[in-house]
Amino acid sequence: MAAVSDRVRLAVAGLGAVAQSVHLPLIARRWDLFELVAVCDLAPSLRTAVGEQYGVPEERRYADAGTMIEQSGAEGVVLLTSGSHGEAALRALRAGVAVFCEKPLTYTAAEADALAAAEHELGRPALLLAYMKEHDEAVWQLSERLAGVDDVRTVEVEVLHPTGDSQLAFANLRPAPLDVDPDAVSRLAAESGRLLDAAIGAGTSDRLRHLYANVVLGSLVHDTSLLRAVLGGLVTVDGARQWPAGAEPGREPGSVEVTGELPGAVRARMSWHYLPDYPAYTETLTVHHGSGSLRVTFGTPYVLNNPTRLEVVEAPPAGTAAGGEVRSVFTSTGESFENELSDFHRMVTAGERPRAGVAEGRADILTSQRIIRLLAGDEPVGGEAARA
Repeated sequence: MAAVSDRVRLAVAGLGAVAQSVHLPLIARRWDLFELVAVCDLAPSLRTAVGEQYGVPEERRYADAGTMIEQSGAEGVVLLTSGSHGEAALRALRAGVAVFCEKPLTYTAAEADALAAAEHELGRPALLLAYMKEHDEAVWQLSERLAGVDDVRTVEVEVLHPTGDSQLAFANLRPAPLDVDPDAVSRLAAESGRLLDAAIGAGTSDRLRHLYANVVLGSLVHDTSLLRAVLGGLVTVDGARQWPAGAEPGREPGSVEVTGELPGAVRARMSWHYLPDYPAYTETLTVHHGSGSLRVTFGTPYVLNNPTRLEVVEAPPAGTAAGGEVRSVFTSTGESFENELSDFHRMVTAGERPRAGVAEGRADILTSQRIIRLLAGDEPVGGEAARA
């Protein structure tokens, strides 16, 4: 346990569902690592309620992330706002403030390049990209097991995704605020539109923009990054489809399937299904190799310390009767969201490089742009995606 003198002063931008259910409770749990000194949200009522709950004084409750970064005295900022995090992360890095960044890092590779340059100027690791599955102890065990395997044939990821409300029903979240400044919302929407123009083209349909921002970068990127972290990432993307038709804003996004190749000519498939009435979020990562299989099963991500399960199927020891198999299971109540916060603390205090930072985020953006180019079908795609 770290000495109290090693506590990092944290500011949190974005006080919505994930902040309330996961990050703020864990920051409070890890009082030995962090001191919450400031919060930020567009909604005054949410700033007041959350600030009072966590003991943040009124003068350190901000409406603007940039102002908070510059005035709060924080050593690190946790970016939990929606959309691209490029602008806020860049302001933080230029101010010498370390960044804990929820996905997506940015909408464009150009934004990521600006972050890389700013981090390079600091001369130390200063941005952790918070893919919680990369910090899951069952995934670490999977990686250790795969280190001795040289005949991986195929990898499959399957996500069964009910509504966000159903996943968070247990959390007793505060009601959605009604006092957000509509002009601020309009400004953010315009900036997101500009970045989407740069990412996939100004002439793309609402369907494609919605798929890119809310599905491919908003959810599927967890699996894109998982393949990268465990197996080196998709070298090629050779197939992508979405069905049924109609992934328009305000409508259910249906299903998305992506196929491609990992290093070593290993085939990979990601299947993402939005199933609004499905009983519970479930995700599996399955690896088949020449002498066995490994499968990781993830549950609802927002239930803290909900064990992830790794099942290993392998041949029995030599000399055992033919036709047998050995099955073993690993589970841990270690919390992946907490693990990534601990990694962030080590990055800030000891200069340790994070598991995922700007370079990894940029790689995931390029993969996401290749995916959206194939999802477009006959629809023209512009911007960075046309060249990815």
